[in-house]
Amino acid sequence: MLKLIDANVFIYARGQPHSYRDPCRRLLADVRAGRETANTDTEALQEVMYVYWYRRREDIGLRYLDRLLKLFQAPFSVDHAIILGARLVLGTHTRLDPRDAIHAAVVLQYGLEGIISTDRAYDAIAGVTRFDPKDL
Repeated sequence: MLKLIDANVFIYARGQPHSYRDPCRRLLADVRAGRETANTDTEALQEVMYVYWYRRREDIGLRYLDRLLKLFQAPFSVDHAIILGARLVLGTHTRLDPRDAIHAAVVLQYGLEGIISTDRAYDAIAGVTRFDPKDL
């Protein structure tokens, strides 16, 4: 089944040495090689752009975004139905980040297997299974 990839996977894979860097890199290599079935959403790609703009690393961010767009040629779109779903998630998980609610809504709306993420906040959302990159 298809899993959604959270933005933190992309950030760790491209980032400084960290306990998540190699597992995230392996995951993306597995997706590229067809050993893992996963996709991302447009919100995660926006988050990647934001991080690199915030860090004033636009040049690196654009090159990385180009690579991600080649790997994920049909990311899930965040449309009206997804925003409504995120609203429902936020109604019961008021401490959840709205971006995370959007990703959770994508998982729920499309009936995905779950989300690959380092963020444990997803563990509290009924119907959303989180897969830690270290465990894949």
